[in-house]
Amino acid sequence: MPGIGGLQFVSAAQGWAVSQDKILATADGGAHWQVQLSGKLDLTSVDFISGQDGWAVGTTSLLATTDGGSRWTALPEPCPVIRSVHFISPATGFAVAGGQNVGGTDPAMPVLGGVVLTTSDGGRTWRTLATPANAQTACFSDPRHGWLGAAGLLYRTSDGGKDWTVLTPMAGALGSGYPAGMSVECANDGSAWALRIGPGAAMSQDPHVGYHADASGATPIFAEQYFQTPGGKPAAESPGSNAGPFSAIDSSSAAFIDWCSACGPGTAPWDIAAGSGTTLAREGNVGAITYPQAASFLSPEVGWVAGSETVYPTPDTGTSKSQERIVATTDGGRTWHVQWAGPWTS
Repeated sequence: MPGIGGLQFVSAAQGWAVSQDKILATADGGAHWQVQLSGKLDLTSVDFISGQDGWAVGTTSLLATTDGGSRWTALPEPCPVIRSVHFISPATGFAVAGGQNVGGTDPAMPVLGGVVLTTSDGGRTWRTLATPANAQTACFSDPRHGWLGAAGLLYRTSDGGKDWTVLTPMAGALGSGYPAGMSVECANDGSAWALRIGPGAAMSQDPHVGYHADASGATPIFAEQYFQTPGGKPAAESPGSNAGPFSAIDSSSAAFIDWCSACGPGTAPWDIAAGSGTTLAREGNVGAITYPQAASFLSPEVGWVAGSETVYPTPDTGTSKSQERIVATTDGGRTWHVQWAGPWTS
């Protein structure tokens, strides 16, 4: 079943979601969703810088719009193919391309062999940007200041990528053969939030650590309880046992959504990090979703999560079924509402 891999809201009204076979859009905060494009798109991520200019990306598609998605234009795919993009203006953007996934990891984030590309013409042509090896995610706040996740480490540049400074310690191997990943999202004021996942996994837990980063460095704000960061224990445990999506709200706050593979029917516990990561508030579980895949929050109170709800076998049915969903909250997670749902599949 195609899953929603990318979700982004640019305001309380306008948002987009992408999956393997469609682009969905809303102009009323998710009360109504319309299909803007459908087909064998294989999309895994979406990036809008305004209500008009956006890009939808997958390893077989690179699409752009300048009118909010009323029309999508296919752009030439460079070699290696692009997995994710982050634009800072209608012309200037950055992409992670190529590489390979290991062990069923996020298709938008290569674990090994990824490179960073940059464009100055809206994505029509690209050139390679020199970075540390095995690029996984990248974002920039302006042409000079940017962040990079590579080989499970977090880096920062202040000269447009000529030099990169590593901010996190080397991830220790757990003997599984699976390398670590580092996902990063830019926030305002030149700051960022990041999530290291791995290496490896054990006992139904993902080793994962959340970070807040700024010009002074990167600070761990939580870690899965059995896999603390090298050199010291952060102040809090991770929201759940398995790493899920996160959404940078601003330099002070971010939402981290996990899931729990060992919790029977499954849960999606989530936390709000505030005070630039100095506090972490448990917010319960995302309602009506057991496996979160993407998230977009505008504030600690207002956010959307895409994922799937699975109903497990009962003596009467004997089979399980799943449904892709987008759910929303406007009160910090006290209530959740299903705004869009796909067909049930077994």
